[in-house]
Amino acid sequence: MRVAVVAEQNFNMIDGSTIWLLNTCKLLALQDDLDITLVLSHALVNRILADEVPDTIRVIDPVEIADLTKRPADDLNANTIVGALGDVETELGAFDRIFVRGAQYLTRLLSQPTTRKRVVGYAPSVIPDITAPEPEWITYGREARTPFVVQSDAAKTAMESLHDYPANIVHTVPPIVFPVELPPKAARDGAVLCYSGKIDLHYGMDWLIDVCDMLDPDADLGVQVVAGKDTFRKNYPEFFARMDDFRARYENGDLPNVSMVNNVPHSEAKAIMSDADFAYCLRHARYDDVIEISTKIVEFATASVPPILNDNALNRSLFGEDYPYYVDIVTEDVPTRIVEIMQSKGTDVYDRAQASLERVAAQFSSTRLSEKLAQAIRGYASDAPALTTRPRRILLASHDLKFAGHFLDRVRADKNIEIVNEHWVSTIKPERRPFVADDIDTVFCEWCCENAVWHSNNKRDGTKLIVRLHRFEAFRDFPKRVDWSNVDALIVVSDHFKEIMVETHGVAPERVHVMPQYIDWHGLQRPKTEAARFTLGFVGINPFEHKRFDRAIDFVAALRAKDDRFTLAVRSVMPWQIEWVWNNRQDARDQFNLVFDRIFTDPLLKGAVRFDLAGRDMEEWYRDIGVMLSSSDSEGCHTSIIEGMASGTYAVVHDWPGARSLFSPYVHSDMTEAVDDVIAFADDPDLPQLRRALSDSTLKYDVEQFVTAFFKM
Repeated sequence: MRVAVVAEQNFNMIDGSTIWLLNTCKLLALQDDLDITLVLSHALVNRILADEVPDTIRVIDPVEIADLTKRPADDLNANTIVGALGDVETELGAFDRIFVRGAQYLTRLLSQPTTRKRVVGYAPSVIPDITAPEPEWITYGREARTPFVVQSDAAKTAMESLHDYPANIVHTVPPIVFPVELPPKAARDGAVLCYSGKIDLHYGMDWLIDVCDMLDPDADLGVQVVAGKDTFRKNYPEFFARMDDFRARYENGDLPNVSMVNNVPHSEAKAIMSDADFAYCLRHARYDDVIEISTKIVEFATASVPPILNDNALNRSLFGEDYPYYVDIVTEDVPTRIVEIMQSKGTDVYDRAQASLERVAAQFSSTRLSEKLAQAIRGYASDAPALTTRPRRILLASHDLKFAGHFLDRVRADKNIEIVNEHWVSTIKPERRPFVADDIDTVFCEWCCENAVWHSNNKRDGTKLIVRLHRFEAFRDFPKRVDWSNVDALIVVSDHFKEIMVETHGVAPERVHVMPQYIDWHGLQRPKTEAARFTLGFVGINPFEHKRFDRAIDFVAALRAKDDRFTLAVRSVMPWQIEWVWNNRQDARDQFNLVFDRIFTDPLLKGAVRFDLAGRDMEEWYRDIGVMLSSSDSEGCHTSIIEGMASGTYAVVHDWPGARSLFSPYVHSDMTEAVDDVIAFADDPDLPQLRRALSDSTLKYDVEQFVTAFFKM
């Protein structure tokens, strides 16, 4: 697979973002199946970083692009990036993927039909500015289902929850650190504090200067500064005047406790950093809501140098609640606190801090992260089985692809498979007259509606026809009019629907494949919150006669009568938000009102039921859920129960037709029979192991299993 790595950053300068770019190249170079070209935005005039790029990666800058095209050499920008990439592809061949960092580049490349489907984005910061419109790259990316790489689970959650981005195509790949042979740390009685990075006021450089001024010349405490580029000099003249004075005093020998180097190769900087006893990694308050993990923090941690950190949620999630070197920059005298920390070397506190670094560093193994990044770019894991050994062209006929997203994400990642969409504007009307081209080898009808009727009665010899039937259409007239003798494979979601199709419509049993709605199993493997232990979950309360929300409320009341620790979280569009639910059926509206009245008046339920806004970030929502309820009178396969179990929830399922084949032994003719089981599950001392077993039982429903089976039909 040919991959272009494109970033707006200037590779001549050394800072966190260009170190990220270098390490990304090193990471991708570990993948034998990826042919990487690094396309630089600025002409190379400083090769400190470029000389560390692996030899297997081709590096192209604007000068070389100009040589290829015989055009003037200009630095690339958002207006020229599409043309420049096109020029490179004309000379060197097309790229299968374009891995892009930079909002302007992303916006431009995602807006162009020639590049949109090949882009994989990198988003270091995804917290939205509520005062500004949504960034165009987010809007374009969501529409095109563009995969994105982010640095932290917090950033992934922000993409899902705040930008309504599909979770399965947001990949967490934290900063990369490569193990290097380093000389033994110098033996010394005192302690050295190291800062490495750009000269930026908001990186706490003012506090660091204060620390240097506080150090007694005769003391055994020192500061090592590995300085990168100056940042925002024009914006902060007073700070940079102070910084220039600091440099002058250092050069005059007036700061005996300070050592300083400037713009050294990254390998040399890492050697200096690893020789320190503490790392200075504080930031001003403006960075406290940033969800990008600092590469420098990771580099110090992997070198067993304890970083001094802001006391914020991101740092605590990485280093743990008991890490001793957090600084509250609001309430504490920062320079004084830093000197106190430096004086702790040799104590139990210092040993405890160093011990925690092994756990932190393990998260950033280059081998592990290389596969994660490559999987984000490829769209599948390196050990995933080949879906096909020959080129395939598949016509997808459907009026609604809401259940096909994960399938399409996986299939489109395979360069041997091309999907051609045949859009139906409704269950009965195509956008234009259906047509199956000669090079189509398979027609896939997602939903067994008029699309399946037409294609089964107009099947071309030599073309395979696959139909997927959901509960919605199983009891309508469409299946009666399908020519089942022309259907090579019928996918149904449970044994119950297989029986219906065989007995009622005469479909040959050997052609019916029971495959419940697939899930992103790996994406659901997230740690549960403490609240999950006593929180029940219920997804979708509409329509009333189908979902039977009243039955779920009966169960919650019965459970709380025995144990009031439990509460219910409901995630659903409310009935009054749906015209046909609220205004067309007075009886259903009355039933809903009775249930809501009970929730707010029954002493067993008051304050015990919460309603969460509907959204696509279900993987994150399940973290708060310990038990999932299914109280329906009818379902297809009730995907939310499968997803919940994959996340590690217990299940309580009403005995709707087909439920036992999917969820036995969690199915009950009377749901209240499960009250004692739910309490026992929550109180079991082996709860983590029980959750793991429940999750493992649903691995067979992962989308990879479905896609593999699909291409064997």
